Amino acid sequence: MVRAKTLRHYPSIFTLYNHLTETLGISPDKYTYGYMINICAQMDRLNLAFIFLGRLLKEGHRIDAIIFRPVLKCLCSGDRIKDAAVMLLRKMPKLGAVPDVFSYNTLINGLLSYGNTDLALQLFFKMVKIGGECEPNVITYTTIIDRLCKESDLTEAFGLYRQMYSMGVIPNIVTYNSLINGLCKVGALDRAEKLLLTMVHVGQEPDVVTYSTLINGLCKHGEIERAMELLHSMKSEGHEPDVVTYNILIDGQCKHGEIERAMELLHSMKSEGHEPNVVTYNSLIDDQCKHGEIERAMELLHSMKSEGHEPNVVTYNILIHGLCKLGEIEKAMELLHSMKSEGHEPNVVTYSILIDGQCKHGEIEKAMELLHSMKSEGHEPDVVTYSSLIDGLCKHGDIERAMELLHSMKSEGHKPNIMTYNSLLDGQCKHGEIERAMELLQGMKSEGHEPDVVTYDILIDGQCKHGEIEKAMELMHSMKSEGIEPNVVTYSILIDGQCKHGEIEKAMELMHSMKSEGIEPNVVTYSSLLDGLCKHGEIERAMELLHSMKSEGHEPDVVTYNILMDHLCASMVT
Repeated sequence: MVRAKTLRHYPSIFTLYNHLTETLGISPDKYTYGYMINICAQMDRLNLAFIFLGRLLKEGHRIDAIIFRPVLKCLCSGDRIKDAAVMLLRKMPKLGAVPDVFSYNTLINGLLSYGNTDLALQLFFKMVKIGGECEPNVITYTTIIDRLCKESDLTEAFGLYRQMYSMGVIPNIVTYNSLINGLCKVGALDRAEKLLLTMVHVGQEPDVVTYSTLINGLCKHGEIERAMELLHSMKSEGHEPDVVTYNILIDGQCKHGEIERAMELLHSMKSEGHEPNVVTYNSLIDDQCKHGEIERAMELLHSMKSEGHEPNVVTYNILIHGLCKLGEIEKAMELLHSMKSEGHEPNVVTYSILIDGQCKHGEIEKAMELLHSMKSEGHEPDVVTYSSLIDGLCKHGDIERAMELLHSMKSEGHKPNIMTYNSLLDGQCKHGEIERAMELLQGMKSEGHEPDVVTYDILIDGQCKHGEIEKAMELMHSMKSEGIEPNVVTYSILIDGQCKHGEIEKAMELMHSMKSEGIEPNVVTYSSLLDGLCKHGEIERAMELLHSMKSEGHEPDVVTYNILMDHLCASMVT
C-alpha cells in the first residue's frame, strides 16, 4: 500500500524537490536527503538513491545506519542479498555508518527469506560477538527461531530460546507462537501444551494465534477431543476464538469423519457472531462430497450463497470432483456451465477433474473436447490433465492415440511423470504389446524418469500373462539391483504366474523368499498358491497351507473358499 501510494506521488515528490533546490535555492539537509533516499528505495530506484547518498557525503553531512536501512531493505527484497551483505559489512563501516541491530536484522531477514539459514546464523553470532549497538534483540532472535521452527530444527530453535533468557532478552508472543508451531509441526503436542503453560507462568499472555496454532496441531495429529477441550479453555480464560480457529476445528472434525459435530461448530460460530467464510464452507462441502452426500453438499452451496458468501473455484472443484466420483458426469458438466455463468473462471484443476471423470466414464471423445476447450480458453493443461487422458485412452484400448498424446505433451514442454508412463505401460501390457512396453521402459529411463515398484509390477504382470515367466523373474532381479524393493503385489503376481505355469515348487520358494525378506503374504498370495496346488492335484498340501494361512492371522475370503470348494467338488466327481 505504501509503495503504491509512493508510486502515485512519485512525479510530484521529485517536482517539489527540484523546485526547492533549483528554483528556490534551498539546500537540502540530512533529513531531506534521508527522505529522498527512502523514497527511491521504496521505488526500487537504487541508482537515484545512491546519487542522493553521494550528494549527502559530498556536502559533508555525517551519515549513520538509519540512512542505509531502506537501501538494505530494498536490496534484500530484490534478490540482491550479496550486495546487501557487502553494503552492511564493508561499505557502511568504510563510510562511517556503523551498522546497528536494525541493519543486521534487515539482512538476516533477507537471508532467511531466500533459505540461507546457515548464513543468517553466522551473521547472528557475529552480532553477539560485536555486542553494543549490534546486540541481537527480540526481533533478531524471533526471526531466526521462526525460520528454524519452520525447518523443524527445534534443537537449534530452543537453544536460541534459552540463550535469549541468558542474554536478558525477553521472548514475546511471536517467539512463543513460533516455537509452539514448530512443536506442533513435528507432533510434539505435549511439549507444545507445556510451553503454553510456561508462557502464562512467565506472564506472557497467549493470544488467538497461540491457541489456533495449538488447536491446528492437535487436529492435524488426530487429537480432536484435546482440540475441543482447548477451545473451551481459551473461552473460559477470556480469549475469543476467531473465524480461523473455527475453520481449523471444523476442518479437523470433517477429516475425522465427524460431520455432525462440524455442523454444530458452524452453528456455534454463527451464534457467537463469527461470520463463516468460503474456507469454512469448503471444508464442510468437501467432507460431504467425500462421504457421497452430494445433495447435502449442494444444499451447503445454496446456503452459503443465500448468506452472501461467494463460492470460489475451490468450492466448485470440490463439488465437480464429488459428482464425478459418483458417476454424475452430466451434473458435473452442468456445474461447470453454472460457475462460468456466475463469473467464476474454471482453472486447470477444474478441467483436469472433468477430463478424468469423462475418461473413467468411458467418454474419451468428450474428454478430448474438454482438452481443446480449456486450451482455447487460455488454460494450459498440466501433467495431471495429460496423464488422465493418456490413462483413459489406454483403458479404452487406443494405445496409438495415447502415444501421440505423450509426444504432444512433450512437444508443448510438459514433462511426463511416473504416473503417465505407468498408464502407458499398463495399456501396452494389457493389450499384449510387451516388447513396446519394454522399449518404453528403456525410453523413460534414458529421459531420467526412474521407474517405481508399480512400474515393475505392471511389467512383471504383463510378462506373466504373456507366459514369459523367466523374463518376469529377470525383471524382479533388475528392480532389486536398482534398489527398488518388491512388495506383496510383486510376489503375488509372480507366485500366480509360476502356479499358472505349473511351477508349484518355484511358487513355494517365492513364498519363502518374500517371508524371509519381511514381506507378509496376503489373502491374494495364498489364494493363488492354493489354486495352483489344487490344480496340480495337491489337495492335502492345499489344506495344510489353508491351516498355515489361518494360524498366521490371514483370514480366507470368499474367493479362497470358492477355489477350495470347486477343486474339492471336482475331485469328488472324479
